Amino acid sequence: MKKSTKRVLAMCLACLAVLGGMFFPVTKPAQATDVITVGTNAEFPPFEYIGNDGEPDGFDMAVIKAIGEAEGFEVKIVNMEFKSLIASLSTGSLDAVIAGMTVTDERKQSVDFSDSYYTAKQCIVVPVDSDITCLADLNGKKVAVQEGTTGDLLCTPAEDNDVITDASTEVKRFKKGTDAVVTLNNGGVDAVVIDKNPAETFVANNEGKLKLIEDETSTEEYAIAVGKGNPELLDRINSGLKKIKEDGTFDKLVAEYIGGDTEEEAPADDGEKLVINVGTNAEFPPFEYIGDNGEPEGFDMAIIKAIGEAEGFEVKITNMEFKSLIASLATGSLDAVIAGMTVTDERKQSVDFSDSYYTATQCIVVAKDSDITCLADLNGKKVAVQEGTTGDLLCTPGEDNDIITDESTEVKRFKKGTDAIVSLNNGGVDAVVIDKNPAENFVASNSDKLKLIEDDTSTEEYAIAVTKGDTELLEKINSGLAKIKEDGTFDALVAEYIEGNTGTEKEESDNVFQEFLNNLKYVFVDTNGYQLMAKGLGVTIGISFCAGILGIALGFILALMKLTETRKKRKTVMSRIAGAYIDIIRGTPAMVQLLIMFMVIFRSRYAYIAAILSFGINSGAYVAENIRAGILAVDIGQMEGGRSLGFTYGETMRYIILPQAIKNVIPALGNEMITLVKETSIVGYVAIVDLTKAGDFIVSRTYQAFLPLIAVAIVYYIIVKIMTKILAVIERRLRQSDNR
Repeated sequence: MKKSTKRVLAMCLACLAVLGGMFFPVTKPAQATDVITVGTNAEFPPFEYIGNDGEPDGFDMAVIKAIGEAEGFEVKIVNMEFKSLIASLSTGSLDAVIAGMTVTDERKQSVDFSDSYYTAKQCIVVPVDSDITCLADLNGKKVAVQEGTTGDLLCTPAEDNDVITDASTEVKRFKKGTDAVVTLNNGGVDAVVIDKNPAETFVANNEGKLKLIEDETSTEEYAIAVGKGNPELLDRINSGLKKIKEDGTFDKLVAEYIGGDTEEEAPADDGEKLVINVGTNAEFPPFEYIGDNGEPEGFDMAIIKAIGEAEGFEVKITNMEFKSLIASLATGSLDAVIAGMTVTDERKQSVDFSDSYYTATQCIVVAKDSDITCLADLNGKKVAVQEGTTGDLLCTPGEDNDIITDESTEVKRFKKGTDAIVSLNNGGVDAVVIDKNPAENFVASNSDKLKLIEDDTSTEEYAIAVTKGDTELLEKINSGLAKIKEDGTFDALVAEYIEGNTGTEKEESDNVFQEFLNNLKYVFVDTNGYQLMAKGLGVTIGISFCAGILGIALGFILALMKLTETRKKRKTVMSRIAGAYIDIIRGTPAMVQLLIMFMVIFRSRYAYIAAILSFGINSGAYVAENIRAGILAVDIGQMEGGRSLGFTYGETMRYIILPQAIKNVIPALGNEMITLVKETSIVGYVAIVDLTKAGDFIVSRTYQAFLPLIAVAIVYYIIVKIMTKILAVIERRLRQSDNR
């Protein structure tokens, strides 16, 4: 049978299948229990919020699940933006919506509502010193509301609005009620208009800052919305609502969520502990540093783990740059941060702090022969600090700095305190300003070179930071901190980490060669540096290999897409897409691509996957051009000869062009793979301990840069040398046919 006949027959069969599906639909087997997809917006406590398990919880969730149980259907909850709920109901993506939704004539045009299950009142939340007393006082003010809610309608000046009549009234709309309250706390608006129950929760969580004003202007009914013209589901919901009101279930839920404590309690003991993601910067001994196992250790790590044990939650530690910690907390990538972090008014704008767990003093570390005696002596000098710390603020000349006033003072900012000390030892700076305890550690490890100067100019409090408005976690941390202070655990940790010696002593010798061997042993054996490097080497090879495979596959596809332009003698959609991809990827730094992939796309999670994808995508752009150049280097007569023999374009490419092109591009591909291995040395920026980062950690622990960095360079050189030899063997094998 000819190919054309087969294609016609296949098309006919496909059409018959479609028609059969239309006129004789297959009935799905009946399920034991119906599943109803219910939409909500979990940003409206106590009616709906995200619980400890990361799923929507609250009064509304409990009500719809109780109705489902009474009526024999299961409930699948979908969390989305409030303004998208009715649209999703209309398109059939949802079966019902429960989200503290007010029954309005406008909404009745699009959906059907169940019987009312709650009567709510709009309230105004303002600062305690505000002179606003009623809704009418909001005219001409800045008002925050949750987008699409009754508060939004109530505060928007319009012809049918008899209360808010001033067109200059500025209404700021937020997707979450909590964001509106945060803006109010930061002075961005004059008031927040929202339902009474969440308003009461917000005010209770901001006691002393906010107050509640009740206004009788608007009373509203909450109901469950279903798709227009779905009377069967509406009847079941109304029936179930009536049942749970009659048997007392509804009143219990009101008492639990509305009248009682709305915060979710941890499960009694279901075998699973709450896991808290805690960020740190393990470059600040003795508070945090990398231990022998390659994981963050130190006083802070011991404190947060002890608090977790006291409060029944597990702690997952993520190590990252100090300056990225608060940003990761704000985006939700972290639940808490403990990193020797000072409580400041500026930071309080972005995060909430626990009770202080340590009082620290800033100190100056200088060379033994230095004439610097106090902070004021640093004017006009070169000063090293850890980026974003109190030492950084203290040493930067500014209008509010009464001590460092000389604009010529050069402040060198390092990501790690140990790097600052290495720079001091090498003569790159005149002093290092850092907290007392790590300063004492640094000086103890360099007692023959450095000395410590205490300056009482700045005393600061360390505390644990949590996401703004996360009062539940904050209370757990404060409660756990109080417990470990009472039972003596805290004092034991202070004695172990702060007053004790967490470092490893190195042997000294008068013989130069023997001293070198002692240093070698100290750097790589005593501190388990060789284990860190071995693990880091495995990570480097793994990421490079996976990214290389992805890059070659992606590059091959892109090259063929780009070649459609050559084949058709004009630009095609495929060639334009490939060209744009190659242009963008080659025009932006690999470092920026990695940070976007990790921090933006993966939200500071799945670092290894982010690294593999980032380097694979980057490599694919370069590989594509190498492969394309290799194919174009094959004489055009080869293609013409293949086509004249009866081969299709694809067959000619497969059997004639590509085998020759591969031999042309092997050197370029090999070079790209070697470059890729070396480029992966930046993955330490996304908290991956590769070979380079392992060397960096060894420097942090030993304060010696030469041996660890030279060792890293040697290992990379060996890897590249091995790859070069393998590449030479492959090239030689492929060239054998040319010599026949």
